[in-house]
Amino acid sequence: MHRTLAMFTLTICGFVITPMAFARPLIAHQQTSAGDVEVMIHLDPDDSPYAGKPTLTWFMLMRRDGDMISPSSCNCRVVAYDSRNRAIAHHLPLSPIPIEGHQKGHEAISTMITFPKPGSYTVVLSGNSKKGDFNQFELKFPVKVRP
Repeated sequence: MHRTLAMFTLTICGFVITPMAFARPLIAHQQTSAGDVEVMIHLDPDDSPYAGKPTLTWFMLMRRDGDMISPSSCNCRVVAYDSRNRAIAHHLPLSPIPIEGHQKGHEAISTMITFPKPGSYTVVLSGNSKKGDFNQFELKFPVKVRP
């Protein structure tokens, strides 16, 4: 009975309307780890940047146990490479940015990257601890840039 009612509710004028027709695209931030550091990357908008437009890019750093790593405790660098492994952005200025939905005081590392053309890129975050409380790391994130 409940299946019939659900199907009847979703059927209008002879065609079926699925919930996915109204859903926004799923946003799946990339997260990866190296040694004792885990990093999540986000690129605006919706992890799918546009070519030729400055893209706010941020990295949330954590320890394996889930504790946050403050941007002020990391000597970090960000470089973006094109599909031919040529650096298209390096020596990027980095700054802390509050992380929405997290405790007050939790911050990510942010920068702006402009990807020149649509296509595949790699964004690399590398760093080491200013205090020696986590190991040196280098993490690579594939990025698809749309027109």
